[in-house]
Amino acid sequence: MANNERLTKRLKKIEEWVAENEEMGGPKGYLDTVVSMYQGNMAATGQLRQLEQQFQQLRAYAFEFIEENELTEEWNGFLEEKDALRKQPTEEAESSEEESEAPKEEKK
Repeated sequence: MANNERLTKRLKKIEEWVAENEEMGGPKGYLDTVVSMYQGNMAATGQLRQLEQQFQQLRAYAFEFIEENELTEEWNGFLEEKDALRKQPTEEAESSEEESEAPKEEKK
């Protein structure tokens, strides 16, 4: 008997919940929303995979071109120059931090 009452209360709560959520389409509306979100996620994942494949293909073409035209030394020089430029601002920032940390002389 207690089980029957408990199940009746649960059923009433579910019915109330469905009535409150009719604007969304009820439980089916929530399911449709989740399915739509899932499909959007899968489409985005597929686009990402395609983009990664295209990038890898372009990368392979670039390295093949560099090797065929014997541009390896020029490429390495270019990379070293870019790396030096990238490191330069951080080195300047570190030296300015050291200067700011040094005790300043008081003017008399």
